Amino acid sequence: MNRLSMPSTILLTLFFLSTCSPITGQKLNYEVKVIKIVDGDTFHGLTIDKKDIKFRIYGIDAPERKQAFANKSKQYLSDLIFGQIVVIKIQKKSDGYGRPIVWVYTPDGKDVSAEMLKAGMAWHFKKYDSTLDYAQYEAIARKARIGLWADNNPIAPWDYRRKKK
Repeated sequence: MNRLSMPSTILLTLFFLSTCSPITGQKLNYEVKVIKIVDGDTFHGLTIDKKDIKFRIYGIDAPERKQAFANKSKQYLSDLIFGQIVVIKIQKKSDGYGRPIVWVYTPDGKDVSAEMLKAGMAWHFKKYDSTLDYAQYEAIARKARIGLWADNNPIAPWDYRRKKK
């Protein structure tokens, strides 16, 4: 595993300790090493006990593999987290495909969903999330025509999937 710098390790440790349940003492957050990027909203992480788990990032929906900006979205996510030890917080145990839906935080504490939205590399998945900050990040990226919003007619992944059926 990659070694984190001392300040990053301290930050992650404090973050980790601050998210334990006061009643049960169970950890609500976990660290995983990102070992594979599937697309702009899905990745594989290796747990401390060496389990390879496929995770779905909460609050965003990235372009599907054959859509415009799919490769750029995947690359952006890779640049953010691939090979890194990230902190995840489980939002939901399964998305129907067996993937835990998680919030993801970079070693320096950045919210990966927010970063993907700010860069215009994903849509805010409003059907499942009502986070106002996420909606604002998407709106700002749209207005500035950043990332996928530079396309004249971006098609939301959920519309693309529905048309493919």
